[in-house]
Amino acid sequence: MEEAGNEKFLSRRRSAALKAFKVKDERVATFKKVAAILQKSERDRTAEETGILVSCSDVVKEVNLRQEKRHRVKARLEEVEDAPEILEEKCMRLAAAISRATSLAVYTGAGISTAASIPDYRGTNGVWTRLQQGKDIGNHDLSQAEPTLTHMALYALYKARVLKHVVSQNCDGLHLRSGIPRTLLSEVHGNMYVEVCRMCKPYREYWRLFDVTEKTARYSHGTGRLCHRCNSGLQDSIVHFGERGNLPWPINWNGATRAAKQADVILCLGSSLKVLKKYPWLWQMDRPIHKRPSLYIVNLQWTPKDENAVLKINGKCDEVMKRIMAHLGLEIPQYNRAKDPIFFHAVRLRNNEQHTTSQPCLEEPSNIVHKELNQINENFHEDVSTETKEEECVSSKRVTESMSAYSAPFFTALPFLSMGLPFPPMYMCPQLTPFFYYPFMQVPDMTSDVPKPKPTCIFCMENEGSLTCLYYQRDADNSNLIGPESKQIKDTKTLVIHSDPPIAAKNPGWFGKGYRKGMKKKR
Repeated sequence: MEEAGNEKFLSRRRSAALKAFKVKDERVATFKKVAAILQKSERDRTAEETGILVSCSDVVKEVNLRQEKRHRVKARLEEVEDAPEILEEKCMRLAAAISRATSLAVYTGAGISTAASIPDYRGTNGVWTRLQQGKDIGNHDLSQAEPTLTHMALYALYKARVLKHVVSQNCDGLHLRSGIPRTLLSEVHGNMYVEVCRMCKPYREYWRLFDVTEKTARYSHGTGRLCHRCNSGLQDSIVHFGERGNLPWPINWNGATRAAKQADVILCLGSSLKVLKKYPWLWQMDRPIHKRPSLYIVNLQWTPKDENAVLKINGKCDEVMKRIMAHLGLEIPQYNRAKDPIFFHAVRLRNNEQHTTSQPCLEEPSNIVHKELNQINENFHEDVSTETKEEECVSSKRVTESMSAYSAPFFTALPFLSMGLPFPPMYMCPQLTPFFYYPFMQVPDMTSDVPKPKPTCIFCMENEGSLTCLYYQRDADNSNLIGPESKQIKDTKTLVIHSDPPIAAKNPGWFGKGYRKGMKKKR
């Protein structure tokens, strides 16, 4: 009896499942039939087909909605350019907004590097698009790429003190090579020329002349080389889809967050914004609409932020930036390989590391003699720590001696005592006495005894006029090096990160999860 009952129960379940499958198959067949009928013109439809459309009105509505959705998706993927007169008008408006901006932040995507023969990501012939279509993405030698007109225009805006920060999704390192300091740059997806040692504290960076991602992949970031300080394995800085970027440099999420809070104008160049839209703090979404920074977008395709933008320009980045810089009256400098910081700051491979890569190296300029530069730079680091301390002691002694030579007599304080002033008399401050009581006397020139500060990086001093290194801080302490090649350290230059005050690296999480958790804790 029990077996018969089980068989009846199973048969009922099978019949119910078969019935559901039949209903689904019938509905799918109806959808196909209605879609085929709708593709015909009304004149070509038979009476029977017209009757089917009338009887299946709900199916007709759903088919029409699906077709409209497909058309919208196709339209968003199309690259559209504005007419020349419309483009000129929009560029004038954007130039006016940049000229009025007190803090300009720029978010860049792959579209600014297409002029350097680097394919974009989601364009009509982009890497993502070709992968979705099952096509080959081809081989692209990124070592031949150089900063484009857009990169150099952003560098000119930085020199004019208009640009405050750049948030880049590109891994090509062209922003850094154009001359923008790393403190003003957030490469949120990493840099293909940078590998790091995570065991050193702070993280130790090595800027190379070749693509360091030859042997790396998602969740596998070892490059096959070792740190010159601790002999730990080096890793690339690339952030793949689904990973979290928690390196303080070159990702620099802290700098991107601060720049977004201070920005009053945000300019997006060549980015589809399909990834950046999911980081709400970059757009200050927790603020009221009227207090958010003004958004301007330059892209050939549709972006999910078009509705929030003050102005959307459909044009190529180089053409748009050329017009904008002309309206601003700023000259775009030409890229000069001799002034490319990567050739001066990069760490060369040692003899026992030559086999770790087969990637082509960047072609170095012929007018740079690296051995001489390395030797001069090392001499700087050996002398700076001792000479500056001695000169500071001597200069402070000379200043105090020269100032104390003009001590004021006691009677000079009597007028202040008779007035009953609450502050102490001047004879208690002999450093200020000569300027107030002896203006006719010639005070010796103390500036000649003050030593001039020495630059920490020759390249940054000669090309940027900076006493500190704008790209990487060099380390002169080579006493803790491990390995047989520690004696040959003069042949290489090891680079160390020295960030601004030691702040705990903010881990935003993937697609804003960390941000939302932080907001919940605040509330």
